Amino acid sequence: MAVPAASGRALLLAFAVAMLHAAVCESNHTRFAMVARGRGGNAPSLRPDGGEGKGLAAVPAPAPSGSLGGCGCQPAPSGSLRCGCQPAPPPEEGFLNDKLKVLYPVIQAFKRNVTCDPKGVTASWVGTKLCDSFTGGGMYKGFYCDYPPDDPGTLTIASIDFNGYGLCAPSIAGFVDAFPDLALFHANSNNLSGNVPDLTGLRYFYELDLSNNNFSGSFPDTVVPLGGLLFLDLRFNRFVGTVPAPIFDLSVVALFLNNNGFYGRIPDNFGSTTAQYLVVANNQFTGPIPRSIYNTSASLSEVLFLNNRLSGCLPYEIGLVEGLTVFDAGGNEITGPIPLSFGCLGSVEELNLAGNQLYGHIPDVLCLLAKTGKLQNLSLSDNYFHSVGPHCMELVRSRLLDVRLNCIVGFPKQRAALECSRFYADPPQHCPFVPHIPCNLPGFRPPVALPDHLQGGGN
Repeated sequence: MAVPAASGRALLLAFAVAMLHAAVCESNHTRFAMVARGRGGNAPSLRPDGGEGKGLAAVPAPAPSGSLGGCGCQPAPSGSLRCGCQPAPPPEEGFLNDKLKVLYPVIQAFKRNVTCDPKGVTASWVGTKLCDSFTGGGMYKGFYCDYPPDDPGTLTIASIDFNGYGLCAPSIAGFVDAFPDLALFHANSNNLSGNVPDLTGLRYFYELDLSNNNFSGSFPDTVVPLGGLLFLDLRFNRFVGTVPAPIFDLSVVALFLNNNGFYGRIPDNFGSTTAQYLVVANNQFTGPIPRSIYNTSASLSEVLFLNNRLSGCLPYEIGLVEGLTVFDAGGNEITGPIPLSFGCLGSVEELNLAGNQLYGHIPDVLCLLAKTGKLQNLSLSDNYFHSVGPHCMELVRSRLLDVRLNCIVGFPKQRAALECSRFYADPPQHCPFVPHIPCNLPGFRPPVALPDHLQGGGN
């Protein structure tokens, strides 16, 4: 029976209490830490909670294993790739309830489709104790149980966590979608492939992590209708094509699409997202950063656009996203001056614009954030800036600001004078300079507007 939206939220809150996620996603200048949602039952923490290294946006994911080592049962004869698990006869009795009895053949069918199991996980998928983990047992590893809100006396499987198991399987259809009370499915670092099944029948479902697998093809359209989804992680797969605009209408807390082959423009309704943590890095997106980003001011905390093919002028509207703590758009083709509105990002800690085609004067109001705000790391290297103010000079001297490979006269490790002259004679796009700061910064005087030949159209 369908659950109304309002009561469904209440049921979900009752069903999923106290889950801690720490999605650590580091680039050269970025660390992600994220609290997403309360978890149901005794499922473990489903995200890694630390790490040093470069993480999701920069480091290649480990190659999923294709080995048959550690099969949960004997390898099949004649060189078959399957583990050779024979169908286990269904126990005549011993199931805790009818819900678990129905789920038993679902698990066994998936087990037979597993072609590699390096950690021997599927060897524990025997017998009738599907909820053994609920009491601290070791059977049915990866399956976690709880009592659903509409049937508080019946224990059933509420979450599946295969993170790091290295399982190989050609499909998860007919498996994940067959658990009617499932709230989350996490399968980071496996070798799963095939189509993402329709999960709209799972009324409590709110978290999907398919990161670091072998899923391919276009963006999985089965994800778009999941209106209750709070966490979506598709990073480190082989998806290609455009990202459908409705994905930014989902009420998610975290959205990770990085390290795929997505291309085309980022949809104009990008600003509709409710995400606090959003990563589209290491794809092939083109066009400008959508100016609708200003609509995310109430929610967006960390966003990574790095290593795409984004172009156009750096939007003034970014400076209106007051809650930003990390902004990384390095490694693109973005041009124009840095808007003075960036001086209003009082919460920003990490700001990376390196490796673009930005030009003009580095605004002192931005560098002032190291004193008046929370700025800890600012990278503007590999651009075409021609000058810095006194506050920026202080940051250069303290090595908080990186301005190598620019056009700043008298500074070391800059571009050749001829290269700079050619750029300023014909910049890739004439972007407007707005001499207005949309926040109160006492004592700051905006610089004189850029010369006429560097002003003009926007995106």
